[in-house]
Amino acid sequence: MSRLTEAFKSLTTKSHKVIGERSFMKILDNIGFGQKSIENLIKEGYLTNNHVYSIINRIASTGADIPIVIKNRLKDGTEEIVMDGDFYNFVHSPNNENNYKSFTYQSLVYQLATGNEVQYGVRGVGSNHFSERWNLAPQYITPKVQNVLTGPKATSYKYNYSGTDYNLDIEEVMHLRKFNPDPSDENAVMGLSPLSAAYRTLSASNEIITADASLIKNKGAIGLLTSKGQRPLSQKESDAVDSSLKSKIGGGENYGSIKVTSGDFDFIKFAMSPADLQILESGIVKLRDLCSIYGVKSRMFNDPAGASFNNAKQDTKDFYTNGVLPPLNNDIDHFNNFYVQGWNDRDNANYFVEIDTSSIEALQEDKKLEAEKDKVVMDGIAVVLNMPITSEAKITLLVNEYGFNKETAESLLDPVGSINNTLETLKSLSPLLANKLLDKMSDEDIAQLLK
Repeated sequence: MSRLTEAFKSLTTKSHKVIGERSFMKILDNIGFGQKSIENLIKEGYLTNNHVYSIINRIASTGADIPIVIKNRLKDGTEEIVMDGDFYNFVHSPNNENNYKSFTYQSLVYQLATGNEVQYGVRGVGSNHFSERWNLAPQYITPKVQNVLTGPKATSYKYNYSGTDYNLDIEEVMHLRKFNPDPSDENAVMGLSPLSAAYRTLSASNEIITADASLIKNKGAIGLLTSKGQRPLSQKESDAVDSSLKSKIGGGENYGSIKVTSGDFDFIKFAMSPADLQILESGIVKLRDLCSIYGVKSRMFNDPAGASFNNAKQDTKDFYTNGVLPPLNNDIDHFNNFYVQGWNDRDNANYFVEIDTSSIEALQEDKKLEAEKDKVVMDGIAVVLNMPITSEAKITLLVNEYGFNKETAESLLDPVGSINNTLETLKSLSPLLANKLLDKMSDEDIAQLLK
């Protein structure tokens, strides 16, 4: 059966109607335009293109190395850090083959390369909470889709791996998908990969890399050796000359050497055109384009343009802010929404996981500036409180200039009970310095201070 007939058949089968199973980009695959399928984006991008691999690998590795904090929010609104227990072990040991870092690395690679994370959650027998979680390859997922007013929704999934189908209920699958703005698109239920939007750039980059590798490997035939005699060489003679020439001048040991022959031959040198050279040199431009879709600077991936110490500091900060933290936050948010509720029900708790950025040096400068701004604000409040104006005027300044509500402003002007000098001193300090002093005080001292 011809490919055109197969394509027409696929367009009329039940699996591609409004309600049914949709294999990702299946229609386009059948008629020969399936280049942007998830499988091809992985093969042509992450697995083949060194620029794409470098970008995704660095973002995913960096994100997986950022510490996380597991907390439990108590009924009084305070939070306690969870350092052990079954939920702690579930977060840090997703399954018997992965720890938190290796699992998160996989998740981020899938999200960055395909626009999707598909995770299979395993519950124990008779249990409502998940005990294991596994990453599934999005390119082997076929969602069963139902169209509703708000767009296509997955009602179940089929995972086909190594020729075996696994049917998965919607309650077993955590599906993170990047926003796809076209709900009428055949694959709108799946996330939009950054590489899909940049597919022409990716294809051009692959062609340049292939041409560059071919040039280095074969030198692209640098010239033509031809006989000056009246009688042309036979095929056998031509093959013999070719073999002899390669044996004498081939190999790195003959690079740059001069060879002599007694034959009557002429050499016609081939030269690359300026246009060909310009195409090869445009590879760096494609690197910049690929970096831009992931929100990172190409200078971090061996682009020499504009490289400097100051730029390196800003590039590192931007790398975390624009490249690493958004997909990692997306991953953590989906974890909290999908996996945590069952554990909360089991432990009568209010668990949640958040990222700890305190160890990221590139981001600490901003926190220092915030602390300095807080100190300025505290100094300003102290000035207002000591101004020779009416209490009403002070309250107005505190509300309008410093964002306090009226009740808080009134309490600052007329604190309940006698003045506590220690508390007043702490209030006048920056939050960082005040916290350091509080850390040195016992719980009893703090309780007495607040009386």
